Amino acid sequence: MMLGRKRDERRREQAEMAGRAADEAVAALARDDIDAARNELTAAPKKLDFAEVGWKVALAQALIDLKAGKTKAGVQGLERICERLDQTDLSRDDKGYLRLFCLYRASEATKDGKAPASLRAQVEDFRFDRTMITPSLMQRFPLKKIEDKPVAAPPKPKGAGDAIDL
Repeated sequence: MMLGRKRDERRREQAEMAGRAADEAVAALARDDIDAARNELTAAPKKLDFAEVGWKVALAQALIDLKAGKTKAGVQGLERICERLDQTDLSRDDKGYLRLFCLYRASEATKDGKAPASLRAQVEDFRFDRTMITPSLMQRFPLKKIEDKPVAAPPKPKGAGDAIDL
């Protein structure tokens, strides 16, 4: 009885540690720091249950591979993740969002801009309700790359500021 509780507690701690490591690795990738992302991901335990938190670590590793220029390994990692997402307890909308995220990252990484057919087939004809997706998932894995651009002042209309003769 006591061993079961300790084992469950240890497994829960490892899952939390792996989740934090994957989150930190993705955050480092957002800053374009590949080395820091790799270092953060090494904190994750080696043996993880894919359904619980292993998908997050595998996704972070695939993104690191893509960012490092290892296109083939990264795309294969994304394909494996999409194939196994049904094993997780994520909602149907979250799974669809992650599949779409993987498709976008794979298509960005390839030379011709097309993701592999096996990956496209998994995402094809899928709809999801954007409001039902977990907000933290959307924030952590954005579909589009968002860049902060300085907002330029709108141009002055012609004749603005000119004196009016009456």
